[in-house]
Amino acid sequence: MNVALETLKERGFFQQRTDLEGLSARMDAGPITFYVGCDPTGPSLHIGHMVPFFALRHLRNAGHIGIALIGGGTARIGDPSGKTEMRKMISYEQIDSNVEKIKAQLDRFIGFDDKTAFADNNKNWLADLNYIDFLRDIGSCFSVNKMLSFEAYKQRLEKGLSFIEFNYQLLQS
Repeated sequence: MNVALETLKERGFFQQRTDLEGLSARMDAGPITFYVGCDPTGPSLHIGHMVPFFALRHLRNAGHIGIALIGGGTARIGDPSGKTEMRKMISYEQIDSNVEKIKAQLDRFIGFDDKTAFADNNKNWLADLNYIDFLRDIGSCFSVNKMLSFEAYKQRLEKGLSFIEFNYQLLQS
């Protein structure tokens, strides 16, 4: 098994996987580019954010290229998974401020050099989407029946799922 994957496995970063042998072979062939994302719904990182970024650091140290993706666009609507009710909406200004604070915190830990480690904000490509074009190009590829089969949506349907939260999966994809 690839050395970096072995490190992640030994440290408990994953339990289930698909085609570990294929991934290992691909990683042995040369650097891979990957991302780790977090929502900027608060002004600071918490342990739930950091665990995946520890994996980013291990993979980067092994020669791979990591992108810290901060969800300034998706945070505008909120992720319904794991929530019993709709997340409180915060202003765009607060989200933007949180993005900058989280990026600065991650930079101290990761050290963005724009060669082996990058930071980006999905607001950069989501904020100015044309809704009609988005629905035609992206929405047409999603099955509502399939989306409703996901546990996150099933749980929320019982208590109420807003239309904006239902769209989260499309934006995240």
